[in-house]
Amino acid sequence: MKIQSKDTTLIGLYAALYAALVVVLGGFSYGPIQVRIADSLLAVVPLLGLPGVLGHTLGVFIANMFSTVGLIDLLNTIPSFAMSFVVYYVYKRTQNDYTVIGTCVAYSVVLGVTVGWMLSYVYSLPLLLTMAYVAVGNTIASVLIGWPLFKVLKKTGVFQKWRTSNKNQEAKV
Repeated sequence: MKIQSKDTTLIGLYAALYAALVVVLGGFSYGPIQVRIADSLLAVVPLLGLPGVLGHTLGVFIANMFSTVGLIDLLNTIPSFAMSFVVYYVYKRTQNDYTVIGTCVAYSVVLGVTVGWMLSYVYSLPLLLTMAYVAVGNTIASVLIGWPLFKVLKKTGVFQKWRTSNKNQEAKV
């Protein structure tokens, strides 16, 4: 994968927006009961391609540096990377808008398990309940907020134009 300057910009913008939303909305973003509004951006990853995956991963890493539970939360960058790649890849292979909902739910379940386990351990909370809270909160953000965001941005075609212009520039070089 050859990374263009537009891709680098997109990675940085996504990561900055994600991290800023998490930190500014910290009361909703950290803790056993959370709705990390920034995870609504996950649904946009298929429109952004691999720069979206990398931006999401970097954004999660930066945001988790400010976590109220400490640096242990940085470990959750790994499942965030893996599952954001799944969201991108499944959509790329199917071109079916509804796969975004399914993969965002899958992301929410995986993060519910990993983040829920960590929060349960750190705060000595009931494991299954903490996992459920995190998974439900993530689903609210990524599906109930993210899905409409995905549909609106897809309809505008702004990212398709951006990505197409990148491919046209690559072809000329």
